[in-house]
Amino acid sequence: MLSKEMLDILVCPFCKTAARMAGEKLACTNPQCLCEYRIEGDIPIMLIDEAKRPCPQCGSQRDYINEEDTLHCPKCGTELKL
Repeated sequence: MLSKEMLDILVCPFCKTAARMAGEKLACTNPQCLCEYRIEGDIPIMLIDEAKRPCPQCGSQRDYINEEDTLHCPKCGTELKL
C-alpha cells in the first residue's frame, strides 16, 4: 500500500494530472488520459510505455508515440496530444 504522502504527490507522467489508487493500481484522474500504472512491491511503475492506456471513446489500448508526446487509438483514431 502506498502512503498518503506519496499519493499526494504522484501525477501521471504523460499528462501531469493527479494519479489515485484504483484497486491495486494507480490511475490518472484526467478523463481524456486514463492511463493506469501497476504497483510492484509498493513501488509504482510510472512508465508510459508499460501503462495501460485505454481509449476514452472505445476502450481499446492506445499507442504511445513518444516522439510526438501523443496517445493514439488505432481502433477509433482518437488522439491525446500534449
